[in-house]
This record gives sequence, structure tokens and C-alpha cells, in this order.
Amino acid sequence: MMYKMILWDFDGTLAYTGKDVWDSLQYAAKKCGGELPEAFISEDSNLGKSVKEVFDQIVPPPESEKYEEFESLVRVHYRMFNGYQHTEFYPGIRELLQKTREKGILHYIVTMKPKEALERILLKKDWGKLFDGWISPDSFPGREKSKSEMISYVMKCSGMKKSQYVYVGDTWSDIKAAHENKIHCIGVTYGDGDTKKLCAYTPEHCAHNVSEILNILRKGV
Repeated sequence: MMYKMILWDFDGTLAYTGKDVWDSLQYAAKKCGGELPEAFISEDSNLGKSVKEVFDQIVPPPESEKYEEFESLVRVHYRMFNGYQHTEFYPGIRELLQKTREKGILHYIVTMKPKEALERILLKKDWGKLFDGWISPDSFPGREKSKSEMISYVMKCSGMKKSQYVYVGDTWSDIKAAHENKIHCIGVTYGDGDTKKLCAYTPEHCAHNVSEILNILRKGV
């Protein structure tokens, strides 16, 4: 395999997390006196919307002054009280990780998910042993880092050639961050991202399922 380190997005790429995220959002909506419509929740693509956009979907609409409370409730519930019982690897991910680790490939999570939530999930699911490390925007003191900056940081610490890295993600912003660091990207279409936008950013490879990711890694081209 040409790639020596695989950098992974988390939500929508390694694991389906949508149901648990919606549970925290709905919890916060009810605390603010309303709820999110079932039709809105049923579209996983809506998980890509900002917290403010989700807040604006609450019925009946809460006062605008409640937005900060809503945001705080979502953050605290998801990071500290959510049981993540519905969060699971996509089919084939565990096997892919195990097979490639046997070949000496390193795996590193680079995600926008907050560090506290990510580490609680990895602990609860016993997934941490499958990865060589992980990084979140708030893994650093002071200013939070962008995905592009986090990729750059991991590359600097690991010291490999750019051609030996590949980033796997489900959104156009994943492709953009990989290309800003001049590394290859595999765009996956099974996650929460907008497939049309993802393809418009021309990833080196597209995968419609985990088996296709493994085939791309085996070819290494």
C-alpha cells in the first residue's frame, strides 16, 4: 500500500452518529419549550446545518434570546450525558482498520467533534485501541484549530512524505482541507455530507461504501 497513514474524519465517515446527535438537539429543543419536527430530523443531511439553523426549526419558535441557552444545552448534553447507544461504525470499518493495521498502516482521527465527546465515545465503544491517535479543534490551548490546521499539525508530528498520507471524509470541507495540505483525499458518499458538493471539490477518489475504500487503499494510486 502506498499510503502509510490514513487520516479519518469521524462523523459520517468512520461512524454513524446522527441519531445520538439528534437526541441531544431534541433534548435542548424541549428544554426551550418546543421540539424539532420529525420531518426535519428524518433528513440526516440537516445534521450539516449550524446550531442556529437547527434552533430556527424549533416548533413553536422560542424567543431569540433562548438561542444561547439552546446551544449550551446541546453542548453539555452531547458531551457529558449522551450515552451514544446509537453511535456505531459503518459496516466494514472495523475490519478495514484491523486489516490495514496488520500491514503497518497508521490511523489517526482528525475531526471537528469536540475532544470530550470524541474521547467518551472511544472509551465507551472500546475503539481507541484501533487508532494511533486523534485530534479535535479544542485539543490545543488557546484558539481552536481548523481541520486544515489539524491535518498540518499531524503531518508535522509524524514527518512522512505528503504522498504517504490520505484523508478520508464525507464533506466538501474535508476535500478542501486535504488539498490545502497537498495530500490525497477519499471522498465517501455514504455519510451525512452533500455528495454533489463533495464531488465538485474533485477528491482523488470517491467511495460509495467501505469495501471501495479498502480497494482504493490496496491499489494505492
